[in-house]
Amino acid sequence: MAQQLFFVGSYTSAEQEGISAMLLDTETGAISRLSGLAGVLNPSFLRVNKAGTHLYVVSETGAEPGSVLSYALTGDTGGLTSINDASTLGGSPCHVELHPSERLLVATNYTGGNFCLYAIGEDGSVELADHIVHSGRGPRDDRQEAPHPHSATVDPAGRYVLVADLGTDEVVSYRIDQEAKKLVKQGATAAAPGAGPRHMAFHPQQPILYVINELDCTVAVYSYEAEQSQLTLKQVISTLTESFTDATTCADIHVTADGRFLYASNRGHDSIAVYRVDAGGTLELVQFAPSGGQTPRNFAISPDGEYLVAANQESSNIVTYRIDQATGELQPTGYSIETNKPVCIAFVK
Repeated sequence: MAQQLFFVGSYTSAEQEGISAMLLDTETGAISRLSGLAGVLNPSFLRVNKAGTHLYVVSETGAEPGSVLSYALTGDTGGLTSINDASTLGGSPCHVELHPSERLLVATNYTGGNFCLYAIGEDGSVELADHIVHSGRGPRDDRQEAPHPHSATVDPAGRYVLVADLGTDEVVSYRIDQEAKKLVKQGATAAAPGAGPRHMAFHPQQPILYVINELDCTVAVYSYEAEQSQLTLKQVISTLTESFTDATTCADIHVTADGRFLYASNRGHDSIAVYRVDAGGTLELVQFAPSGGQTPRNFAISPDGEYLVAANQESSNIVTYRIDQATGELQPTGYSIETNKPVCIAFVK
């Protein structure tokens, strides 16, 4: 039986086991729990390095400054050993991104309008290197009264980091000075007013960036000019059925490793929208797959490309789907596992 290790982050108190190690059976799609780690308040977003030796976690603490924490993986059993932690200098850190060199890391704070760059030591420890604060706002008083950086994504060449700011309706680009370990603003691309850019994904082969907009429930497709990190809008496509009018927001977005399909999650509609990627990088809707629970905040594609694993926050369950390799459609495996408010899936590759 082939099994794939992954970690789950959740919204839990520090007394609860907020980080869980689980196994995906890659023959059936069944999930089993290996172990759990307590001691971290709201470990809401996780990243594992390419070698599968270190795990990086943000502690989403609300208005108070949060933390980014570094752990060493102990073998293939899901065990974690704490290395160190560092302040994010802002509240509600909600995302963490590794540079391809795995010597730099970016943690994004939803509250306070700021994000931080960290140097990663040989032992996997994190040390604050730079701190950027955004300004401005968007048209919505309830969600865009101030900057709200929601994620950072490093471009494929490792030269720029792009920050999706939900509050200001912008994707802001920064040149990475790797020697000085600093970020230099390069430019900004405006989204539609009230769109609320949240998460991003680069196409694995084409110079295309996909941005999921939380507030207006769309995916924006941009061509990416890598030399100057410039975005040009190609397409905007809805994540919802035309008949759906209830409250809903978007959350996560991923592209398959072969670049043929894209997936986007809806919270409220409680679905995963499935798209086919055409030769020019634009999208064609294929399917709306029910998420198997409530509020699919995050999901991940297994390293072999065969499964999609969805974390349903409000129903406290994780559900698996087999990906139809011909159409991209999601086929429920019938397997799920209960765990307290899961909000992030991170596979160990």
